[in-house]
Amino acid sequence: MSVGTTRRHHALRFIVSVLVASTLLLAGLTIPGPARAAPTDNWKCMPELEPLLPVPLSAGTPPGQRTDRRTISLNCTFTARPGNAVVTLCLSAPLGANPDGIVRQVRSTTGNTLVHYALTAEPGNVPNIQFRPLDALTPSLKPLYSVMIQTSAQGTQAFRHQFKLVTIFEPLMRRGLDPGDYADLLSGFVVSIHQGGNCGMVLWGPPNDSPGELANLPITANLTPQCDFVISRMLDFGTASTSVGGRKADGLITLACLTNLPNVTISMGTGNNLATSPGPTTRQMSRSDGKAMVPYLILKPDGTEWSQAGSLIPGAPLDVPGIEGMTVPIAGLIPEGTPLPPTGSYSDAVVITLGF
Repeated sequence: MSVGTTRRHHALRFIVSVLVASTLLLAGLTIPGPARAAPTDNWKCMPELEPLLPVPLSAGTPPGQRTDRRTISLNCTFTARPGNAVVTLCLSAPLGANPDGIVRQVRSTTGNTLVHYALTAEPGNVPNIQFRPLDALTPSLKPLYSVMIQTSAQGTQAFRHQFKLVTIFEPLMRRGLDPGDYADLLSGFVVSIHQGGNCGMVLWGPPNDSPGELANLPITANLTPQCDFVISRMLDFGTASTSVGGRKADGLITLACLTNLPNVTISMGTGNNLATSPGPTTRQMSRSDGKAMVPYLILKPDGTEWSQAGSLIPGAPLDVPGIEGMTVPIAGLIPEGTPLPPTGSYSDAVVITLGF
């Protein structure tokens, strides 16, 4: 009796289990399997680079103008199954042809001076990316961004990767730089596409895929010739009470040149009170009311007149290295025989022009 009862209980449990499973099936309840990303294969990319334009540099150039953002696009195709796949864009850059330790430099193409620059990157116009901020590009691969690629049909698909190569030149404070074009060459620049969220399995890029002109990427800048001056000491003839003829004044011009300049010329204008009567002197100082004049000469360092048409420092144009504080002495002379003018204050202003 007891044995038969036990068997009936087992049979009832089995029936109940079947009924429960049937009920769940009819209700549409299912347990999902593990999610799987759809693979992407056979990546083929064609780089597209913005035209290379030298960055214009000079002393005092603000940071935004010392920074170049060159857009680089990869127009890619790949094959995929329907689903989602994560890919990552990775970059690396060598130190270039002119490294200063770990700092990159562009070199003058006509001389031997160098200017430091830093290199980093930022994403271009790629939607829905996970950005990995880069402080600097290095010879080792670094991820710039990851992106989920969604495909709804099996077969060949297209995708456009894009980034901006950011070149930041140092502020120019040093003297003695050569004016003109500067350049560096990044031989071995690498851009690659990887499966997953890091720089792991390569889908496109070296060593199997050549990035074309990206492999030898030039960096260029242009340094404009620059030289400025200040009037360290004006020509001041002082106060005269008995005579003015033969009176002299000493002045000083100070040059500050960022760049090396082999041919610097200094020209003197005619002043504000050009003489109308014929004579050896055309520059004049005017009394404050404009009713009286005193003629004067400007003398070059060798004592000869600095002509009103403008002239060079005697001998040849200056060969000015990039320096701070080169001085050029000048002098003023009121010609002998000039009569004592009416009482008053006399002055003139002359435009000084540097040519290089």
